[in-house]
Amino acid sequence: MRYFLIGLVFLALVWVEVDARLVRVRRIRRLVGGDERDAQITDFRVSPSDDEGVFKYAFKTSNGIDVQAAGSPLETIGIYSYTSPEGVAIETRYIADELGFHVVGRHLPQPPPTPDYILRSLEYIRTHTEDGKLKKPQLVF
Repeated sequence: MRYFLIGLVFLALVWVEVDARLVRVRRIRRLVGGDERDAQITDFRVSPSDDEGVFKYAFKTSNGIDVQAAGSPLETIGIYSYTSPEGVAIETRYIADELGFHVVGRHLPQPPPTPDYILRSLEYIRTHTEDGKLKKPQLVF
């Protein structure tokens, strides 16, 4: 009897999780709309990798998505664009390399400028020792 009740509780928890996922999928489908779900690829171009692994690809869809990328196993650059649900044109450029994934786009939030007093403090730290004396200039060859 005990195992039966544990099994029922387990099934109930699984059902709740499955139901929650279905609700999320239905909400997304409602937000996206029919045009997005029925989008077709209208242009597709691929250049196979050469001997050094350099590749290129691009595709467009009927709902206005445009993707282009080129690169090698060590570095990829690309651009993608689409229209947001609010009707705003979104364009994102990126570089992915050994230093990470770097994106640029007008729609992305930008940090505020560094205040002048912080810049002055950093310069002071760079040019002074811990006890406040001016560092001796170092000659770089």
